Amino acid sequence: KKHGHGHGAGQWGKYGVISEADIFSKAPEFHSWLVEERKINPETISKDQSKKEFLRFVEDFNTATLPHEKYYHMEAYERRMNALRQGEFVPPPDDGYDPAADLKAISGAHKKKAVDHDSYLSREQLQELRRVQQERVEAGKMRLLGMEIKQTMGVRMDGSIFED
Repeated sequence: KKHGHGHGAGQWGKYGVISEADIFSKAPEFHSWLVEERKINPETISKDQSKKEFLRFVEDFNTATLPHEKYYHMEAYERRMNALRQGEFVPPPDDGYDPAADLKAISGAHKKKAVDHDSYLSREQLQELRRVQQERVEAGKMRLLGMEIKQTMGVRMDGSIFED
């Protein structure tokens, strides 16, 4: 099999998918390809040879490995070339660059990200919980050492009932 010497990078169906039945609708592209690439005169080859060559053309068309864009859609290529000859600006046929999308992406990268709050507690409440957790760790160590521990140590107090 012949692969990837041409225009595309071998993307299946990039320009559409054709079959043997498209021999008449793709005749201009096929004849141009025969003459320019295969160096074969389409009027002098047998129907059987023409069919074999068209199958080869179909494979290259479907895998996007034809050597030039004109072999995919001759009429669009001709319109494009005529516009260029008349001095009009014509963007490349497979121009995937969108400057507006590029500007939007870069401006979005510079914006400060909104901070998602993972907690419903205030900063003071979180500090209190950290303090209580630290007290619990200390109380555990003191128990291991046989020390006496205050009853309120490591306990979160909502009121002032147990305070000294």
